[in-house]
Amino acid sequence: MTPPDALDAARRGDITSGAVRGPRDMVELTVWGVWREHFDTAQVALDADYFALGGDSLGAVQLLARIHERTGVPLPLDAVLRAPTVEAMAALVRTGTLAERVPATTLVTIRGGERRPVLVCVHPIGGTVLWYRHLADALPEGVPTLGLQARGLDPALAADPDIPAMARRYIADTVAAAHAPSDVVLVGYSFGGLVAHEMACQLADAGTPPAGVLLLDTPVAMGDEEPPSQARLLWSLVGHALGLDVDVEALAALDPRERAERILDLATRRGTLPPGFGTDRLTRLIDIYQVNSDAAYAFRPRVHPGRTDLIRPREGRTDEESLAIWRKHSLGGVAVHDVPGDHFNLIAEENVGHVADVVQRLWYDDERPPGAGTPGRP
Repeated sequence: MTPPDALDAARRGDITSGAVRGPRDMVELTVWGVWREHFDTAQVALDADYFALGGDSLGAVQLLARIHERTGVPLPLDAVLRAPTVEAMAALVRTGTLAERVPATTLVTIRGGERRPVLVCVHPIGGTVLWYRHLADALPEGVPTLGLQARGLDPALAADPDIPAMARRYIADTVAAAHAPSDVVLVGYSFGGLVAHEMACQLADAGTPPAGVLLLDTPVAMGDEEPPSQARLLWSLVGHALGLDVDVEALAALDPRERAERILDLATRRGTLPPGFGTDRLTRLIDIYQVNSDAAYAFRPRVHPGRTDLIRPREGRTDEESLAIWRKHSLGGVAVHDVPGDHFNLIAEENVGHVADVVQRLWYDDERPPGAGTPGRP
């Protein structure tokens, strides 16, 4: 299953990685071969980080699909976070069906570190936390960044039906990982901000408020507008995430199986999804957008007794009406931080530095021992 040129490169010693000069078995060699094709170079160290090599979220989907095609082992979508190197990913592949096991937690590590507070980032509407990788990389050294991803990404797990249920589960998973709420800043991009706010309310109800709440361009509806159409939700996936120029109204009129096959065909021809991605996995992604959209439309924010920080891009979605709602439901006030960009590129590589600057200024400009709290917080 390994391309002959990958074997030749291994024999020439093109793979260098500290004490490990080359793959130690066929699994590692096969995974390395996929990485080499993905990055179009033979110079891929076995311990090189996927994102440090220039990988991105969409590329991660393609990489994992090709590994499935070559090895027969379907890795979870968060594998590039759990196993971001050739060595680590090969170790996951070696476990075979164990790679598909039901995860014990929704919490994944995006980047480790010892500084406090810990950033805990809630997934946006698409369910994956890969969007936060650029933010983690832009933050000061040692800032731990964790992600909470949607259960529905896993075929064995049912999606949480509403935002309060998500918040309860995510709090339990965060606390179970030995992160005290007083050492946690809850971060939510777009839809994730709704969940982060509800988590803060539930923690406050329990007498254990978080160190901070940071919303990244999170609009809020109060039921006086129509929920987004299926065509609009489909655009979020096929237009924004997959970069396809397609009539989403026509896609919305198709039955689910035909719709997934059509999107997969278009994405495969464009090269944004590999042929082995599969309609079942694509259908789950489409379903997550709908489930989370329904949850957002039904959500009514409760009053959070603390302060909320809101980062709003100049071409964002958090309008004055949404801002007024957040102010009404944050007794400690809402601090607005305006930055360049729009809703879709707010935490993309070209703009995430502005977001990281705000985070650093709020929580990491001074050295505080763990548990010391956050200065300036009401």
